[in-house]
Amino acid sequence: MQQVRKSVTDISSTNRSRVTNGTCLLMGVDGRSAEARRFRDLVRSYESEFESTSEADRSLIRQAALLTLKGELQAAALVRGEAVDADTITKLAGQQRRALADLRRKAEAQAPAPLSIHEHLARHAEPAHDAEEGED
Repeated sequence: MQQVRKSVTDISSTNRSRVTNGTCLLMGVDGRSAEARRFRDLVRSYESEFESTSEADRSLIRQAALLTLKGELQAAALVRGEAVDADTITKLAGQQRRALADLRRKAEAQAPAPLSIHEHLARHAEPAHDAEEGED
């Protein structure tokens, strides 16, 4: 009878998608259009603001950036006088708000707890106390 063996080798970095490797944000998009550049800027901005750590976080950031970009394009069309569906703009704004709220909630949950007033005062009193001892 044959034994079933698990693979213990690591997956090669050349055997993963470009999205996973971080060389592109979306499959099949070369990134040279104005919309692609704006999308990339939004993703980078949201990544720095929310400190993405997992693939799920990065996916949520891409979704928020996509909704932001789509909302901006709809708003630009509206300002140019083009016919735009008001329901679409409203739905996009709501979805964008929820995606950003989810990211904020995750970031707040991962943030360290704030110092108590006693910890804060003790931390700021220590350097002054050390400086006074050095003068003697």
